[in-house]
Order: sequence, then structure tokens, then C-alpha cells
Amino acid sequence: MPRRGDLKFAKLPNGDFLAKGKTVTGFANVEEDFADNAVWSYGLLPRDKHVMPWRIEDEMKAIGANFVQGGLWRSFAVRDGNLVTGQQNFSGPRRRA
Repeated sequence: MPRRGDLKFAKLPNGDFLAKGKTVTGFANVEEDFADNAVWSYGLLPRDKHVMPWRIEDEMKAIGANFVQGGLWRSFAVRDGNLVTGQQNFSGPRRRA
């Protein structure tokens, strides 16, 4: 199972980024801002530190992906060809135990 941000590093055999030109989703900047503000308000991190060292939305846009999001804390998934990405860890279908 891919982890947070694996697409930042995934490349095709020709050296192009896998997500380049693809429509993808992930933890959005608005959610990163919310998480940062929460830990700052509780004094868990100084204001010059962030929960995550980089932002998925910014990195995907930087490599040429079309980043879309479904809103703050929403279950949201996108398929572009064989590439399926989810905004949250609960963005996939429910599975029976």
C-alpha cells in the first residue's frame, strides 16, 4: 500500500514523474493549514515548524500533476487511467472483515 507522498518520488522508466499530467488528489493544503494551526494553538510545535515537512498538493503541482480536492476532511478519490489516489486514508471503499 503506498504511503503519504509516494507519488512525489515515483518515476516512469523514461525518467518522467508518474503523476506528471495526471489528475491526482491527496491531503490538501487547506488540511495542512488546519493541522498546523491546531498543533500551534496547543503549543505542540513552534510556529516556524510544520506537522509535515512538505505538502502533497504543492509537490504534485510542481511535477506537473493536476491536483484536485474534495473539501476539508472529505472522503474523496480520483482515478486517472490505472492511477487511483485518495485524499484521506478513509477515501476507499469499505471492506467487510
